[in-house]
Amino acid sequence: MVGNQIRAIKIVKWNMDNNKDYSKYTVLIVDDIPINIILLKTMLARTNVRILTAINGQEALDTVRDLRPHVVLLDIQIPIMDGWEVLKEIKADPELKETAVIIVSAYTSSEDIEQSMKLGASGFIKKPVIMDLLLSSVTAELDKI
Repeated sequence: MVGNQIRAIKIVKWNMDNNKDYSKYTVLIVDDIPINIILLKTMLARTNVRILTAINGQEALDTVRDLRPHVVLLDIQIPIMDGWEVLKEIKADPELKETAVIIVSAYTSSEDIEQSMKLGASGFIKKPVIMDLLLSSVTAELDKI
């Protein structure tokens, strides 16, 4: 539980006929395993978002600071600086703290999810990733902008 509140994730089937234009938005995918990046890029392709990638925590933080993506899909277990540290840094920076960060991880214990939410994650997606959940989560964050 986070602050005595239970956070529920509503899984909504992403509408493939969605007519919204997401091409003006940027999503950063952070994962050190190339096939995971390819899978997420392939799933996100139907949204037409601009996709950036990073393979470690420092590269992710530098990319967020320099290019200001709208959404960050962040793995926890990445080299140099783990995902939780990247999340802490983003949320501690007044210029970046509004950046939506969705954790995408194989670490799926209730403690991992709770830690992610405490640190300010917008959402948590378990690996293996369900495409509809990924698309609905990312577009929901983009729709808030």
